[in-house]
Amino acid sequence: MKVIIASVHFGAGHTAHLQAYQKLAEECGYDTALYLHQDYMKLFNNIQGKIILSEDEFRHFGPDVVWIYNTVTEIIKLIKLAKEMRSKIVYVLHEPYMGLKELMKDGNYLWKQGASCLLNNWICKKADWVVLSSKYASKNCWKYMHNTYRKHVMFPLIFEDEIMQDSERRYFTMASAYDNPKASDEFLNFAVKSANRNNIKFQIVTRTEISEKLNNSVVQQLMKEGRLKVQQGRSLTEDEMNTAYRTSIATWNAYKRSTQSGVLAHSFMQGAPVIATHVGSFDEYVVDGKTGTFINNYSYESILSAFERIEDDIDKMSLNCRKTFLTRFYYKNQKEQFIKIIEGLKN
Repeated sequence: MKVIIASVHFGAGHTAHLQAYQKLAEECGYDTALYLHQDYMKLFNNIQGKIILSEDEFRHFGPDVVWIYNTVTEIIKLIKLAKEMRSKIVYVLHEPYMGLKELMKDGNYLWKQGASCLLNNWICKKADWVVLSSKYASKNCWKYMHNTYRKHVMFPLIFEDEIMQDSERRYFTMASAYDNPKASDEFLNFAVKSANRNNIKFQIVTRTEISEKLNNSVVQQLMKEGRLKVQQGRSLTEDEMNTAYRTSIATWNAYKRSTQSGVLAHSFMQGAPVIATHVGSFDEYVVDGKTGTFINNYSYESILSAFERIEDDIDKMSLNCRKTFLTRFYYKNQKEQFIKIIEGLKN
């Protein structure tokens, strides 16, 4: 059976997942190719295997299954092509509709999320299977997208294991898009309040351009003193992301809205516990005091206490994070479920 893993719109955060999917499908015995937007090529590190960049190559490969990874309008053309070739379609639904109240948390991005919901509905109607990656996603799909729920299958976010060794943990890190759902301002505000009250070192790793956010005298002083490290405004390579997580004492997952978090899985891969909120799927993966800590508000005292709990028990919590990663997110441990999904398309 021939399987294509497709991401026809560039998304830096998808790189690690796509590489893991390719290896998973190959190791399960399928003839596999990645069908990608060409901008991915600048981020892939020594990737092996088939890569397809054009529609002609797609037709020549002749996939039996097309596993679609992200939500963009370019997918409409891809689905029409797959239908024309009578390929089965598996669609990874990252964010089922969660109700207007949750979408309002996106602030200025509300209109974009609304458009994504409409597109998701259309894609799900065309797909043979719809993949959900958390119980929280499944719950919302059942509540708001009942027709989609009837053809959903469960499959986690997956990664290769790229654990890095012998790196000193020294940062409290935010590694994500800088936006309202991620409570990014709350993280930066905590860093500002920390300037004269503790010795925590901070790290912001984001593809978002945030120069305006950094135009603050306290922020500038933290950066000058080496207490705030910032990489911003560009897509980072997997090596750079792995280094950011591996040098972290704790990672920011204290979001206002989330379905499932690739940041959490990537952080666990490098043994970094998370500070999380009780939203989305965090309660499914974070065990308070073992793989991270929870906060119930964004007060200075609450965040500081959560960080100090992790810092005081980092060695044990780091091992717990690694165990959770290998069990829940490492691609080699998901072969049975992947084969079940692919083979189920024959019926």
